Amino acid sequence: MTLRPPVPPGHEIVVACASPADSGVAAALARHPGVLFVEHPPLDGPELAAAAAAADVLVARAWQRIDRSVLGAGAGRLRAVVQGSAGLDNIDHEAASRMGVEVVAVDPGNATGVAELTLLSLIALWRGLPAHWSETARGTWPDRERLPDREIAGKTLGIVGLGRVGTRVSRRARACEMTVLAVDPYIPEGRFREVGAERIGSLEELLPRCDALSLHCPLTTETRGMIGAAQLDRLPAGAVLINTARGGIVDEAALAAALDAGRVSGAALDVFEREPVVVPGIASHRRVLATPHLAGHTVESHRARARSLVEALDELVVRLASEVPR
Repeated sequence: MTLRPPVPPGHEIVVACASPADSGVAAALARHPGVLFVEHPPLDGPELAAAAAAADVLVARAWQRIDRSVLGAGAGRLRAVVQGSAGLDNIDHEAASRMGVEVVAVDPGNATGVAELTLLSLIALWRGLPAHWSETARGTWPDRERLPDREIAGKTLGIVGLGRVGTRVSRRARACEMTVLAVDPYIPEGRFREVGAERIGSLEELLPRCDALSLHCPLTTETRGMIGAAQLDRLPAGAVLINTARGGIVDEAALAAALDAGRVSGAALDVFEREPVVVPGIASHRRVLATPHLAGHTVESHRARARSLVEALDELVVRLASEVPR
């Protein structure tokens, strides 16, 4: 990568990573005279606020709460928060705007990994793979003629959110001979046609037509609690739910009740309402395939995120250095 002109003398910029930095970030910033790079162990709470108070740029992770206390600690110095994740719901955007702190979103490069785990989870649920794996390991051999396993070919997948991940899920599902329906009011019509998805006007219209529902939207005031008891009741009996987006989109208590009643036959959850605290009865439910928010974490995605982060920080520090210091 070709770096832009160095930070001018007298415009020192402190870039603080509030957790171990991605590979290459420190080396890239070291090539900018006037930039001081500080790498911290994973920080939270008061320690995170202290790091923000001593930095011009704070590089954060999705699990860190960048709230008013953190932003307020950096008032007068903190100029930007940079984060490489699909969602920025951990950042208080209203407070950041009021305090003049720029929020910089970096492409995490994890869309392919999330899409792959989504399809894997769908297949695993309908083929009953977790039970088959454990039973075979115990030496149990089933009556294969009576297995309730189902194929995904010919089934209908409903997608909520047709962004970077949703489009990849749609393409992969179509390759597996699924019918894909999708709802996303913020995506142009051409994108739906491009990825082989039929556009549905509303969530209420989508739900009754889905054999499987997969969530790929951000967590916002609009989507928080979007999938509750009423929405789960609108799914066809025996449908499955996959959530690799954000835990707060689904009402976990309502989902547990729907699973208990058999209205929903299974769920694959990579995200939860209060991570890393997992509410008893949902992750351990016999009809739930649970993973610890790892869908987007692969060797390839970490490399891609590092490249994007280096590029974003490179542009940011040069731009900030050209502005009048506070």
